[in-house]
Amino acid sequence: MKTIFAKLSYLRCLFVILVCFSFLVAYTGLQAAQETKTENLGSCPNCGMMLKKWAHTNHEFTNSEGHFRTCSLHCVADMSKKSGDTPQNVRAALQLHPETMIPVENAVYVIGSKAPGTMTMVSKRVFASQADAKNFQAEKGGKIGTFDDAFKVATAELPKIKPKLEKKRKMKGKFVVPSEEDRCGVCNMLPAKYPKNNAQLLTPDKKRFHFCSTQCMFEFVNDPRKYGATGTGVGAAWVHDNTSGRFIFGKNAYYVVGSKVLGPMGYEAIPFDLKSDAMAFAKNNGGIVLKFQQVTPAKIRTP
Repeated sequence: MKTIFAKLSYLRCLFVILVCFSFLVAYTGLQAAQETKTENLGSCPNCGMMLKKWAHTNHEFTNSEGHFRTCSLHCVADMSKKSGDTPQNVRAALQLHPETMIPVENAVYVIGSKAPGTMTMVSKRVFASQADAKNFQAEKGGKIGTFDDAFKVATAELPKIKPKLEKKRKMKGKFVVPSEEDRCGVCNMLPAKYPKNNAQLLTPDKKRFHFCSTQCMFEFVNDPRKYGATGTGVGAAWVHDNTSGRFIFGKNAYYVVGSKVLGPMGYEAIPFDLKSDAMAFAKNNGGIVLKFQQVTPAKIRTP
């Protein structure tokens, strides 16, 4: 009898171990490939495009500034260039199953196929296996590679693609150069008179507001309804990079606040595309470097 009970106890222990192991495998699988509902993803923090529309090229990563989900590998490379940080814990959406994100260490990229790219002329599509990638390659062409291969391509093309993106955004009306008739939405000055300082934003209901300066833009952001907006949010903001003069996406710019360099309304939040440029400017002219969400009118007016 003792032998029988011993065998039964052994079998029970073995069963419990097997069940625990099964749960562990399932949990590991969920960690390796996460499914995400694409309906409510919001917008790309780097360019403002809707993540749902470009779900098949979404990427997510972390750096010293937080955790982000972008519309494309281009925006991962761009944000890395802006911040100076190497992206960590990168995941990519699968071409065949956009709701599924996998670690890029397990991903197979098809680079430069006939499939249109997202924010780039060189498309980069992601697959879970060599077989899926080769099937896509046979139909669309391109070169099979790793995340490192694709990231290098995305980084190398940034200097060429950014002027093209600015031109395309202007053609599509993402931003509009202010006319002589446009007035600042806060102080009623003429933004066209200040081409290096003017800014603009779109409210969620697609109404555009022009500003003579970033000081006025952030006054508006602080209380949109006070200046004629129907809601309280900001859809997209566009400002001039102080280094290149180009219009850049203001919600992911770096701002130097409290410097000795003044604008149309006095103290300014001076925008930069690159954090390194903002840091160098602050070193030479005083002030601190902040992101869009950290800037307030009070901080701007404090020298």
